Amino acid sequence: MEWSAKPSRADQPFGSWADDLAAAFVRREPRKIADRPFEGSIARTDAAAVQISLVKATGHCVLRLRPHIARSTDDLCFVNLQLEGLGRTTQRGHEQVCAPGDLAVADTTEPFEIANGRDFRLFCFAVPRRRLPKSFADSPRLALSRTENGRALSRTLAGYAELCLAAPAVAASSGTHVVELIAHAPEMLGETPAARVNAPVLLSMMLDHIDRHSDDPGLDAELLARKFRCSERYVHRLFVATGRSVGEHVSDRRILICGRDLLDAQHRHKTISAIAYEAGFSEISHFNRLFKRSHGLAPREFRRTKGKGE
Repeated sequence: MEWSAKPSRADQPFGSWADDLAAAFVRREPRKIADRPFEGSIARTDAAAVQISLVKATGHCVLRLRPHIARSTDDLCFVNLQLEGLGRTTQRGHEQVCAPGDLAVADTTEPFEIANGRDFRLFCFAVPRRRLPKSFADSPRLALSRTENGRALSRTLAGYAELCLAAPAVAASSGTHVVELIAHAPEMLGETPAARVNAPVLLSMMLDHIDRHSDDPGLDAELLARKFRCSERYVHRLFVATGRSVGEHVSDRRILICGRDLLDAQHRHKTISAIAYEAGFSEISHFNRLFKRSHGLAPREFRRTKGKGE
């Protein structure tokens, strides 16, 4: 579902934005911060236990007022992941300032104000309050961008949101896990020992790290153990749930990237060895073996035959 708004008349500075917000989320009142033409868009998907939205708009603020609440039966928490701009969420006299990568929480059963002074982008996760810890929205301080673990969780949440919006069929099976990641966000703010982090959450963060850093030749279980401050044995134990080892996940990701680059016209000038090394492989014979096992063809033959097919 998608909504977009621009002002159509001078006496309607937000166009349909108030109605769009109500349709996508809950009733709120938009107010201008600066004297600039407004433009906004919302893309939303339902992911089982959570609704995930991408919001892009010109800087403005929105207020959830008591008359809105009196006419509403919604019992949600909005958990906003700032992507661009600087957001400020105020509720119960408590202020949350969000830089890119940070989370802010707003409880829809009480008045709040969300202000973005400049153009912004954010993911909004609309989560039923009963699915979150009871004290989650009381005085949230979820500046995930301040710690390494927090940044890893932020990237993981953004990745899930992008995937769910791009592939609604995937969203149906991902919503519960997204809620679980959000519920454990407070644990990511300190240098929490891995043993105290929820295992599926930690595994998701490790898998996200592999996806983003598979070109690191030193990426293995030992490196993950150091990065996430746990034992190498614990890393291996977490990956049992995936049915594949850390090394297999890393190799599969590298092979995927190599296969893509071998068929990409922009990489036509590169040798197969260069593509393999850039993907993180350090031994060409090992790369050739894994590639043929995965694709049924040697890299050179794959490039020649599949490239023509493309």
